[in-house]
Amino acid sequence: MDADRKVAELAAGQHAVVGRRQALALGMTSPTLTRRLADGRLQRLLPGVYVVAGSVPSWHQRLMGACVAAGPGAAASHRAAGRLWGLLQGEQPLEVTVPLRKAPRIRHVAVHRSTDLTPDQVTRRRRIPVTNPLRTVVDLGAVLDPDEVEEALDRGLVSGLFSIVAIEHLLDRLARCGRSGCGVLRRVLDDRALGDERPDGLLEARMARLLRDAGLAPAVFQYVVRNEAGRFVAKTDFAYPPIRLALEVDGWSSHGSRRAFQDDRDRHNRLTTAGWTVLHFTWHDVVRRPFVVTGQIATFFAQ
Repeated sequence: MDADRKVAELAAGQHAVVGRRQALALGMTSPTLTRRLADGRLQRLLPGVYVVAGSVPSWHQRLMGACVAAGPGAAASHRAAGRLWGLLQGEQPLEVTVPLRKAPRIRHVAVHRSTDLTPDQVTRRRRIPVTNPLRTVVDLGAVLDPDEVEEALDRGLVSGLFSIVAIEHLLDRLARCGRSGCGVLRRVLDDRALGDERPDGLLEARMARLLRDAGLAPAVFQYVVRNEAGRFVAKTDFAYPPIRLALEVDGWSSHGSRRAFQDDRDRHNRLTTAGWTVLHFTWHDVVRRPFVVTGQIATFFAQ
């Protein structure tokens, strides 16, 4: 197989990106590389990094290029890794982590040097080398404020990317190395509204934070209501058992079907028959009208 084909196959698995060192290792000579740039088959993305002509530019392509430019051992990390894993939403800066002995300077790329990034903490996501979800959420503590870290943590828990136990284990390991971000994530875990519980969705996590930040008494998460005979009545999202108040947070994804709608009404009726009051809140209520939510709950307390 000739060098051009080898380079094309490599680029196909790297978002159309290929590095100069990679091309030379595949047998392409320096003069041939110069000709491919001159005839437009390859185009410069970064110093020593090229893209195949005609490829569609994208954030993922630029991130792949940053990893190739940083050299062997580099991995997307911090906010860039957060986006790859779905812990963060929207456009994020290009960030990579490299071994401590390296100090590459790449335009428009934040480069972090690490002494404790081990092979087991690096994997691939969308064909890009990236820190795994556990290491990523720790690193986010070094570049985001606690509220943003808590939101990212809940996204990972909802997606099943990690557990609280796994995070605690990695924190203990990295904290001994003085890893930046450990302190922020530790405080987030200590103050987390849901403790070590895993929410079924982000709306539950947001509701728990809303109750905490409003200074309301902590509600019991996913409380199971039973009647006087001990038989199951319903499971609530949040509950204040002493006053028989249940709080339900209704997101369209879990309550949007006809069957789910019917199940919700049945559960509401069973709770009401058992002497409970049920307050329902939507995503719009929790996110856009938090004072309405806390006001209604506080009013019920007062009554």
